[in-house]
Amino acid sequence: MTWLRDFRILVALVPSTAVILGPFVWLIVSSLKTEAEIGAGHPFDLPDNLMWQNYVDAWNVGSFGSLIGNSLINVAGVVALMLLACVPAGYALAKIRFPGREWVFFGFIFGLTIPIQAIIIPLYQLLQGLGLINSLTGVVLAQVSNGIPFGIFLMRSFFLGVPNELTEAAKIDGASHLQILVKVFLPLSTPALQALVIISALSTWNDFFLPLVVLISPEVQTLPLGLVRFASTFTTQYRLVFSGTVITFLPVIILFILTQRRFTEGLTQGALKG
Repeated sequence: MTWLRDFRILVALVPSTAVILGPFVWLIVSSLKTEAEIGAGHPFDLPDNLMWQNYVDAWNVGSFGSLIGNSLINVAGVVALMLLACVPAGYALAKIRFPGREWVFFGFIFGLTIPIQAIIIPLYQLLQGLGLINSLTGVVLAQVSNGIPFGIFLMRSFFLGVPNELTEAAKIDGASHLQILVKVFLPLSTPALQALVIISALSTWNDFFLPLVVLISPEVQTLPLGLVRFASTFTTQYRLVFSGTVITFLPVIILFILTQRRFTEGLTQGALKG
């Protein structure tokens, strides 16, 4: 019976849903407590009064206005460069035959296996030599270089599924590879492009490690780094940490809810076609 099967699926999903949503609910509840209630040793108690003032204090103390502005600039730069680099590279590796094409692709795939922490020292020295330390330009270039292997893999997988007959027909009409990419492939690759944009934006917005290494001055730091301002050597203002964390992840949650269908379509189509 269909209703019985749906009921069993619902029952099976309840524990996993509770495990996933539990920390978020606890964080939101804790962000509305006073410092005394947080330190009372009863983490699952509800607050006596909803302290919405915590969000105002976190915004003002952490200078979240400038932090969000820096994060938006960071995300916009990374997304734009990822599209400019990964889309043509994915097309070339999928549809243009040239000597060593497979080895070039394997080289990018090898980049997926190297954690950014393993190359952070030479990366820092390179950025320092270019005068890009403590600048949003430097952290954008570092994040793009770290994300390019996956972006090329995603776009190449999608482009491989586009019939070669379309490419051949465009060549017969005298179109160049650039024209084929812009006029034929890009209109067909909307799901993959949207998936690339969403993944790049989410990972950049949440990135803590690279901005921590590259960005030194508070004026150029991004939103995740702003949470550190609520902690000092001797004390930590947990009510501001919790409310600041909610402010940080709320745009990401909203973006994912609004785009989850397109995000899933882009990944599954690329995987099936690749």
